Amino acid sequence: MRDRRRGIVGAVAAPLLVGLSAACGPGDNVPTFEVDPFWPIPLEYPNILGPVSGVTVADDGNILIVTRQDGFSNANEVNVVTETGDCCRPTAAVVEYAPDGSHVREWGGPDMGYPWPNRPHAIAVDGDGNVWIGGGVAAAGRGGGRGRFGGRGGAAAGPPPPPNVDSHILKFSRTGDHLMTIGETGQAQNSMSSNSFGGPAGFSFDEGANEVFVADGFVNRRVAVLDMTSGELVRSWGAYGNDPDDSDLGPYNPSADPSQQFRSVTCAELSNDGLVYVCDRGNNRIQVFETDGTYVNEVIIAEATLGSGAVWDVAFSSDRGQQFLYVADGMNERVHILSRESLEIRTSFGVGGRYPGHFRELGSVAVDEAGNVYTAEDGQGRRLQKFTNLGLGPVTSEHQGALYPAASQ
Repeated sequence: MRDRRRGIVGAVAAPLLVGLSAACGPGDNVPTFEVDPFWPIPLEYPNILGPVSGVTVADDGNILIVTRQDGFSNANEVNVVTETGDCCRPTAAVVEYAPDGSHVREWGGPDMGYPWPNRPHAIAVDGDGNVWIGGGVAAAGRGGGRGRFGGRGGAAAGPPPPPNVDSHILKFSRTGDHLMTIGETGQAQNSMSSNSFGGPAGFSFDEGANEVFVADGFVNRRVAVLDMTSGELVRSWGAYGNDPDDSDLGPYNPSADPSQQFRSVTCAELSNDGLVYVCDRGNNRIQVFETDGTYVNEVIIAEATLGSGAVWDVAFSSDRGQQFLYVADGMNERVHILSRESLEIRTSFGVGGRYPGHFRELGSVAVDEAGNVYTAEDGQGRRLQKFTNLGLGPVTSEHQGALYPAASQ
């Protein structure tokens, strides 16, 4: 991650309601891509990836992912988790690739002397090369993704979630040395806590202020800002800059007025001009704030989307002004490309499926200095893909489908 510079933000704009059919002028230019079906280089046998829940690009251009070993089970990989056949070996939890797709190193996971998350989800690399890891909700407590934990269904108010919610953050060196655990493990939902989290799902850094912005989270309903050195809570806020409230919100209703609380906060990305873009996955929206929590704007993406929601992660284009915003939509299995200034959808790409350029549980997105886009697929997707930046080009359709290389079309 790079140093994020603070900037002056203009007047608060009215919310933008943007669906899947945003209008684009015929001469508008947007970044164009094609999938690289030969990237990354396959791991040496018998290594195999589990669900890939997060991806990030370090300052040196290397790509790091975090995977989940709990994705292997007797039901679908009996020859991986038992010795019934000669098949495969799961990689370590963190895998690092060079820009050419070659394997650099891997490390991390359970039973290593530190409290590895039950369900690791977030990964980010700060300016000093340290790796930050957050988690989510272990499978036993997910409630099918539609109740309290998924933030989408009408689970009745009741006792707090059990301690299979990851309530802490881990900080490592680039090579996997454990540096710090932030927050107490095994804690219940509490969006006002100063010493625990509720499924911390994303990180970004303001190196000049020595602050890390935490998307907190799958269970909590806030952005938490921490001191990068001590891990102490500096400030936090909820939707629209409100104090977060953990009361049951009932089922998501696309026809209702916008919720005054976040449902599930899965990203908090800091732009070069000092704005924080927050994924409110359960409400199908991105909210924009100044770094002190002052609300600026919001956009609703694919507002009719149910299930786990449409806004899973965001990343910025690589130009200095970060003109475009890429939104990973893991329910509709596509990447939306937005104008960052207007928050209008310009186009999108990707389809559901298992071939190159397709997505299955698209959960995370990252961009390198050359403008190439990297995507991570969780659940049964289990892969990392690269979309090569071909430069700016006209918008040819509101949804481009799978971006195969030209020679294969």
